[in-house]
Amino acid sequence: MLAQHERIERDLRGQTRVLKRLAEGASLDEILHTLVEVAEESRPEMIGSVLLLDSDGRLRNGASLRLPDEYIKAVDGVIPSPDMGSCGTAAYLKRRVVVEDIATDPLWKMARNAALKASLRACWSEPIISTTGDVLGTFAMYYREPRKPSESDLDFVSSMGSLAALAIERVRHQNAVERERAVLTAIVNGIPDALVMTGLDRRITHFGGSAEKLFGYTADEVLGQTTEVLYASSDDYKRMGDEHFNTISMTTTDATELIWRRKSGETFPGEVVGAVIRDEQGSPFAFLGLIRDITERKIAEERLAESQLKLVQSERLAAMGQMVSAIAHESRNALQRIQVGIDVLGYEIKSGTEAGDDLERISRAKDDLLKLHDGLRNFAGQIRLQRSTANLADAWHLAWGNLNVLRKGRNATLVENADGVDLECPHDAFRIEQVFRNLFENSLAATEDPVTIDIKAAEQIVDGRDAIVVTVRDNGPGLSAEQRERVFDAFFSTKPKGTGLGMAIALRFMQAHGGTIQIGESRCDGAEFLLTFPKSADENAPANRDRR
Repeated sequence: MLAQHERIERDLRGQTRVLKRLAEGASLDEILHTLVEVAEESRPEMIGSVLLLDSDGRLRNGASLRLPDEYIKAVDGVIPSPDMGSCGTAAYLKRRVVVEDIATDPLWKMARNAALKASLRACWSEPIISTTGDVLGTFAMYYREPRKPSESDLDFVSSMGSLAALAIERVRHQNAVERERAVLTAIVNGIPDALVMTGLDRRITHFGGSAEKLFGYTADEVLGQTTEVLYASSDDYKRMGDEHFNTISMTTTDATELIWRRKSGETFPGEVVGAVIRDEQGSPFAFLGLIRDITERKIAEERLAESQLKLVQSERLAAMGQMVSAIAHESRNALQRIQVGIDVLGYEIKSGTEAGDDLERISRAKDDLLKLHDGLRNFAGQIRLQRSTANLADAWHLAWGNLNVLRKGRNATLVENADGVDLECPHDAFRIEQVFRNLFENSLAATEDPVTIDIKAAEQIVDGRDAIVVTVRDNGPGLSAEQRERVFDAFFSTKPKGTGLGMAIALRFMQAHGGTIQIGESRCDGAEFLLTFPKSADENAPANRDRR
């Protein structure tokens, strides 16, 4: 009884060694070799062996310390069958097979010679069965003389088979988990979108590599913080919590565009898709968010919208060009007839009377119609410059003088600073007068009295050419962001009666001269425009050719 008690204690200690190796995360090869080592220490006269069933359904050597190499090679790769020795038969039948004498047992007829050559005479084999009932392999106890197992031997071989099954399943499960983790890690690190996971309190628990690149934080800097640190607006953070990142929301949410903030303080447009992560019972335990930087997409959308707008304007321009060409003669004749009628009625109707007031309104309407007609013709028609070398100051003086009626009763001053500047350059005086007149009209319309319009001129080298740069600045309210962006767009106007063509026409005239007109510095105390005039004409410049 004492010997049996000691053997049981020894077997238990041995099994504990195997379990400890399993808990330490040892490889399957190391664990199975420890199992065979424990078995052979418990039964010194026994030779232990573990065979594993591979994916092709063949038994392969899993662990053996004392079996001869020749024998291992001879039985490696056998297919389980009803008469394939102890192990092949046990794996086939899924039950223990005990062969007391290999030399005489019919189960060994196919492998008998190899076994006897290795001095093996008895073999008891226990199939290693998984929790799902699948065969994983076999655990075998060999002896060098014919031998019948005792009850304790059978218990021992059964316990070794169960221990082997536990080890194999556990290690294979761990390996599968590691492979899945590696695949998941590769996917997470490989996607360009920032992956952020939080607990239900919205505190960050995972901050992927793409998130680090997108936001500029390291994972250590944000783990444990709420995702509010990533939002540009705390209102957006609260709204997303109310609408999406809560335990009663849908499993996944539609893409939502928000403004985000990097560690540097820089903001950017981003698209977020969120999900509530739930366990197998359906209980939520985390939130997952994928954030994509859509800056380039937004730029592309803006460019597309701009291109579409320009296309529409171009189509309208072409249509207007055809229309203006067709009706120019007829409309001007009609306006002349209206003017003749106004002049005749002017002799017959006294001013200050009700009829006189009506006649004055008719005259103003005729002037407005003529102005619109001329604007459309200038914008949509051909540009044929009549250049001559002249002083630019003459053009802006003429423009200012032509606005006497508009300036009547106004406190408006034109301040010039062009002393010592050679203002002589080739230009179409009529077209350039229109450019200055448009600028002056806009300043007078936008600025309350007293109005001051400053004109400065300087000689500069622009794009390798001698040029005159004229700056026109008023003391009005300046240009809004929208005005700065669209001031040269056709049909854009902030004046109640404006056609929206004045600055677009000015741009065409300046480009036709090979020059430029640009908005100056962003100011809140006035609008500023910079006009560049080449000192010499470039007849080959595309801007000088007919444009539609």
